[in-house]
Amino acid sequence: MTSITSLELNYLVFRYLQESGFTHSAFTLGYEAGINTSSIDGNLIPPGALIRFVQKGLQYLEMEANLSNSDVETDEDFSFLHPLDIITKDVNQLQQLVKERRKNRDKDRDREVEREYEGERGQVIEKERQEKEKEHDKDRKKELADTDMVTNQEENDSSQA
Repeated sequence: MTSITSLELNYLVFRYLQESGFTHSAFTLGYEAGINTSSIDGNLIPPGALIRFVQKGLQYLEMEANLSNSDVETDEDFSFLHPLDIITKDVNQLQQLVKERRKNRDKDRDREVEREYEGERGQVIEKERQEKEKEHDKDRKKELADTDMVTNQEENDSSQA
């Protein structure tokens, strides 16, 4: 693994200070770090190099925190971390944070599935209740029709007598 030297890092900070408009700070750092006597060709360093370098480092730590030997489904379980967490915590703490998030997400999924099941079950129960109510209404109408027939029959019998 290649590591960055302090001179290279100082140059990246120097360039960042220049690009951000901190000319006096850049001058002081450049003078104290001996940037003007270094062999680094500034034309080879793209603008925003320090920011990109730090962002890639944060992404690397985020990936490292999300990966563990026991994880199989990394793509769908990837958990984004806050930059401050990545900077202030070590990899073990970040991995613990990711595990807790996954556990909470799994609990939320289970609750959601349970709610969907309960909702479907409630719909089935409501449908059965409505069907029973329709049958009951049909039976009542039939009873009323039978009662009306009997009443009409009695009226016809009494009018003939």
